[in-house]
Amino acid sequence: MVDIDKELSVSIPEPYNIYLTPLIFETYAVDLAQGVVGLSPGPVLETVAGTGVVTWAMAALLPPSAVTS
Repeated sequence: MVDIDKELSVSIPEPYNIYLTPLIFETYAVDLAQGVVGLSPGPVLETVAGTGVVTWAMAALLPPSAVTS
């Protein structure tokens, strides 16, 4: 007999990014990005690893002069 409940047949990152990132982290990311924008920074180097939700929020709100590639 095969223990089906012990098999994981889906990719974890995809549903995590689709469902949990917006639900749990997006509000905080936008709040953090708004705080950064309020500081009127020069170029911003974002070095955090993770879902990228903070990076995307900051890139959407910062002026082009602060966003470099």
